[in-house]
Amino acid sequence: MPTNKTPFTFHLDDVTLLKIKHIAKNETRSTSNLIEHLCRIHVIEYEEKNGEISVVNEE
Repeated sequence: MPTNKTPFTFHLDDVTLLKIKHIAKNETRSTSNLIEHLCRIHVIEYEEKNGEISVVNEE
């Protein structure tokens, strides 16, 4: 199934990655989906404290 999501690579230490995989499994999510979900939550919390972030989509 095609997606409009941009691939993004980053680095985690082994212990943190194992813990994220554990949480994802317990929540019946993929690791990628959990990380995406956590990022979305953080952006929402950040914007609640600091105001909406204005972004321009340059395609």
